Amino acid sequence: MTTTLRPTSSSALAALAVLAVALFALLAAQPASAAPSPGATALREASALAERWGRCPTSRPAHRALAAARTAPPRARAARARVALRSWRAVVRECSAPVQMPIAVPTA
Repeated sequence: MTTTLRPTSSSALAALAVLAVALFALLAAQPASAAPSPGATALREASALAERWGRCPTSRPAHRALAAARTAPPRARAARARVALRSWRAVVRECSAPVQMPIAVPTA
């Protein structure tokens, strides 16, 4: 089976060229690497700790701090993200500490 190329109209080729140029201009207008939002790394790390340790009984204040950091305005976001990260690290310290198990004593 042989394939033949069909002749295309010059207007279709021109439209394709204009589309390619517009796409290239759009991609070139965007910055290569946008600056991360303030506190993004602390928020990401605190969110990861929240996923892992979120069910710990002492994690409620840390959940509140993380929610406040996520909804904070950009100026306060970095500081609140650091507070949230610090509180989640405290939760990890408290919840990963070994707990002494009770000793079963047989009754006579």
